[in-house]
Amino acid sequence: MSNSWNATERARLAQALALAGPGAPTLCEGWSAAHLATHLVLREHKPWAVFGAPFERAVAGATERPAFDALVTSFARTPAAWSPARWAGEQMNLLEYHVHLQDVVRAGPQDGAARAVPEQALERALWAQLRYFARLLYRPAPVGVVLAVTDGPRTVVRKPRSGSGSVVISGQASELALHAFGRGAVADVTVEGLPEDVAALAVRFPAPAPRG
Repeated sequence: MSNSWNATERARLAQALALAGPGAPTLCEGWSAAHLATHLVLREHKPWAVFGAPFERAVAGATERPAFDALVTSFARTPAAWSPARWAGEQMNLLEYHVHLQDVVRAGPQDGAARAVPEQALERALWAQLRYFARLLYRPAPVGVVLAVTDGPRTVVRKPRSGSGSVVISGQASELALHAFGRGAVADVTVEGLPEDVAALAVRFPAPAPRG
């Protein structure tokens, strides 16, 4: 099935949210697990309500455990056959669910499990989607960007602007996705290039702490 990996990540994300509880922190600044669960359900069922007052009202109703659990159960359900989240789930949701799963587990005591090496088939599926979306994700980058999978393919996602060079971001696809979505501070990636180019990119795309 072409949609199998987004379904797998949906189930893992629902499980992580349930284990974390509504008040647990996430890597999304200012958001608890209740905020994230609300976002996920509204994004799929009421996308017009994911901003502003409607979103805040929905979050307020999800801060208690029974309401939060009901929300997570709703998110965990397989979408209806007619829903875009079902027939276009890989394109719509795989990267979204993978990144939000890490938002939950890397912000809390589940962090060790989060860093287990994902299945190679999942890595390939993530790379297929990331390669497609990376040009849009890195559009704000002030320098050229090359993504390189460890011992695998690489792709130029942004050409250098006048007066700048390019940086090469290396890692597994699952980690490259975190960097592309602004979670580079917790991603297991290597960013290489001229110091001024690496620093310029880090302003918009946080870099992991230096190793060693």
